[in-house]
Amino acid sequence: MTTAPLNLPALQLDYDAGTFTNTLTGEFGPEITAVVLAYREGRILWPSAGELPRLPLCVDGSTYGPCPCAFADWGTDGAAPDCAEDITLLLWQDDNAQVVTLAARRSMARVLEQFLNMKALLGGVLHDQVVTLRMTPGDGLHRLTLLPGVMLASDVQDRLGAVAQRVIGDERGAWGGL
Repeated sequence: MTTAPLNLPALQLDYDAGTFTNTLTGEFGPEITAVVLAYREGRILWPSAGELPRLPLCVDGSTYGPCPCAFADWGTDGAAPDCAEDITLLLWQDDNAQVVTLAARRSMARVLEQFLNMKALLGGVLHDQVVTLRMTPGDGLHRLTLLPGVMLASDVQDRLGAVAQRVIGDERGAWGGL
């Protein structure tokens, strides 16, 4: 008997409306509070401009990866390459006790990189602090911001560390097979 890979709920970003939408519950709003359990860096290869459908051709780390990404292939008109780097966070939302993913690309990923670099510099584990992710109005589109919050008690850190290990280590690919 074969088992299909798990599909975790995701928080979809709508940069026009400035909202996060939970793919499991359908709930949406301009901010979420969560704890970062893990992260993954990857690449996504998109069809060339004008090609339809505008769905990813390849997602690095998925069953369709790795992606052949030519980052040096900028168009003569200044168009960005068809391959984009992304950061995917594995998040724990305590208010509704669920694990969700959040993927950010291009300039939005820089916010997440800064937070991850800060955590690495301070030597802290990812799941020791609550964060608030917001969609903040910008020039035309909303932009992703991350606000570090309160530190968690050691027993809560231990519990969330176990949740992270369970999801990351799941043999059905809940985290690795996205």
